[in-house]
Parts: sequence; C-alpha cells; structure tokens
Amino acid sequence: MPPASQSRAIKAAALVGSGLASYARTRRAKEATILTFHGLCESAGDPGILDWSLHLPVAVFRSVCAMLAADYRVIPLADLVEARLHHKSLPDNSVIITFDDGYASNFELAYPILKKFNLPASIFVTTAFLDGEDIMWFQRVDLALGRTRKKQLDWKVNGNKLCLRLGTREQRQESLVCLMAEMKELHDTDLLGEVDRLEQALEVATPPLADLPAPMRPLTWDMACDMIYSGLIEIGGHTHTHPILSSCDSLAMRAEITTCRDRIRAETGDLPISFAYPNGGADDYTRESMLMVREAGFKCACTTISGRVDQHASMFQLPRYGSPESVWEAEATVSGAFETLKEWRQSCLKAMSLI
Repeated sequence: MPPASQSRAIKAAALVGSGLASYARTRRAKEATILTFHGLCESAGDPGILDWSLHLPVAVFRSVCAMLAADYRVIPLADLVEARLHHKSLPDNSVIITFDDGYASNFELAYPILKKFNLPASIFVTTAFLDGEDIMWFQRVDLALGRTRKKQLDWKVNGNKLCLRLGTREQRQESLVCLMAEMKELHDTDLLGEVDRLEQALEVATPPLADLPAPMRPLTWDMACDMIYSGLIEIGGHTHTHPILSSCDSLAMRAEITTCRDRIRAETGDLPISFAYPNGGADDYTRESMLMVREAGFKCACTTISGRVDQHASMFQLPRYGSPESVWEAEATVSGAFETLKEWRQSCLKAMSLI
C-alpha cells in the first residue's frame, strides 16, 4: 500500500475507533454520500496491470457493502433526482454506490454482492468500450508501459521531456503516473495519435479485447441488461470513448455525450438519466459540458470532486468520493468523519489566530 494510502487508512481507523464516525453520522445525517468505484479484482492484483487504483479487491468491496447495509440507507441515484424534483428529503444517512467505465467485474464480482445485500447502484458506461470497438486509451498506455521490453524511453509530450524508466515494475508504475498527468493535458484530437506513437516507440501493439487482463475487460450489453432487469442497477452515461470533455471542441463534446446516450437507449431500451464526467475533476468539464449533458436529457451528472451532497448541491456537479480502500475508510467517509475532523481543525486554527 502506498504511504499516502497507509496514512489515510490509519486515520480512518482512528476516526472509527474513537467514536468520531458515529458522532458524525448522527450530526450529518441529512447529507447524502456518493461513492465511486471502478472495477473489482479477485485478489491483490494482476501482474499485467500497472495501475491497480481502478480495481478494488472484491473482499474489501464485500466488507464495505456489509457495513453499508447494516448502518446506512443505500438508495438509487434516481431517488436523489426525484427528491430534488419534488422538493423532498432523502432518508437519513443516504449513500449512493456508483461505478465508472463499465468493467465486466461489475457484473461478475460486484453484482452478486449487491444482490446479496439488496443494494442498488449506478454504472456509468463508456459505450464504445462495451461495443468492443476498442479498449480505453488509458488502458492502452498502462499495457504499453507494462508489456514493453525496453528499459527506458526518452519521451516528449505536451511540450515536456520525460525520462520513462522501465527497468522494474515500480519504475514502470512511476513512469505511468508521470506520463498520464501529461497526456490528460492533451487536446482530444491529439490524444489517440499520441497513444499510437507511444505504442510504436515501445514496440508493442494494441491488444485485442480477448487479450486484456481479466479486470480490464468490458461489460457486455447482455450483462448490462441482466442487471437492469433485476431492478437494482441503473446504467448511466460516461461518454462514448472516454475523452476528458474539457479537451474536446464543441462538436466532439456533443457527439461523445449524445452517442453515449443513444447507444445505451438502443441496447437497453431505457433512456439514461444519469451521467458521469470522465476523470471528473474541476478542470475536466466546462459549463458547456454541463449544458450539453442537460440538453441530451440526462437529469444529473457526477464529478469526482470530493464532497457531501446537501440541498445546495448542483444536480449537474454532484460531488463523489473516490473508492475507499478499506471498510474503515468507507465508514469514515460516508459518516462525514473526515469532514468533521477538518472543520474542527479549521475552527481551532481560527481560534488560535485570534489569541
């Protein structure tokens, strides 16, 4: 576990063990929480994947779901939309579970657990990924750095020179983090060409879907429909090819949003009501993005900006927390303990500045 994750895990365990999470859950009961997951995996990791932050061990997810089922009210995202439309309150301690991208593990590993605990969830799908047209661009980058036989690559991207060290797995992971930060700054029209150029330089080919490591494989539309028919799972939009929308021009942005909507409706028979911005940070979508999502018929859109959902939250900028890496972190997050601690610290600092 990386040092930052270890520190957060220790802090979360302390907040739960001290009783602060229980206190916060009562104090902040009217606020809802949206959790973001991506894929799940059977064990600690597949050596064929460098970035394991997107694939949570299934045992952790099972423990999180057990805790949520026992102590919180897990509701569909559609209930939040309805409550806002009709000016109603949500149940106390409401939690919404979401998944991004559309991995097969959502069906194979997460869905049986959700059914066991009767927990609803929303899955935001990248429709070209489910269509089998291509793997997502960031998967290609991960696999290219992981599969190349080169030990080092001097690379220029986004006007910056990078030395990508590839001698060990740890070096490849560090190079991936560095490279991804630069590639996310590229304009959408340049991104796929850059990925092509990178694969050529590393002397690797884009793998077919059948050759992907299991956690990277996409849902099928049949899997998606099976989950919808259960009444527990909603399928939402996540664009067609997973670009960062703020890097797209207006025509490309509209096409990504509407094509995604149309593919979901064509395959499931349902018009999706919810959307999630790829990457989802404050700089990853624009006012124009929000207007286009709304014009396409979506009723809400989620970011990845951390925060709790109260009555003032914008329905097209809903905050979400990232995937918790332990049941303690999940409880500290959904209870509001992290925010409560932060508020106390700020109050103390303010008081000290007045002395």
